[in-house]
Amino acid sequence: MLVETADAAAVAMRITRAEWAALREADIRAAVDHALETHGLAPWTSMKIELFVAEKEVLLIARPISTPPRRFRFRSFADLTAALGCFPAGLDSDVVYIDGGWELFVRTGDEALPNALFEFGEPLPCTEELYAHIGEHGDVVARRSSLCDAVGTLQRYFC
Repeated sequence: MLVETADAAAVAMRITRAEWAALREADIRAAVDHALETHGLAPWTSMKIELFVAEKEVLLIARPISTPPRRFRFRSFADLTAALGCFPAGLDSDVVYIDGGWELFVRTGDEALPNALFEFGEPLPCTEELYAHIGEHGDVVARRSSLCDAVGTLQRYFC
């Protein structure tokens, strides 16, 4: 197996037909995990795999399967900061100003969300595509990072 590319969005590998014939699903998973770890990335919890078969090789492209973020819209900055005052630190989150309102995107299960989000904000449907679109066309006020989260940044300055 030859790793062509490995980043947070995809892993591409060339595999000879002979190697492919001997591989099991667990072997593929282990190879993708190893490629990610070799590039300093954490293994994905779940992935989808596409195969492109050629005469002598198989091109395997693996991509992570991620759940779309939860989206909440706040009519005013005061409503946003009121909700953020009850928010647990450390959650993967972004805050975007778009179309005269504040939008909070959170990647977590419902059990970790405080009731204040539902009290002060309006939950709205979201897809990965919509999340990317709003991030491109809105003003990103605070974006998640490895050092601190968007909510934590706003809490430090406004709550």
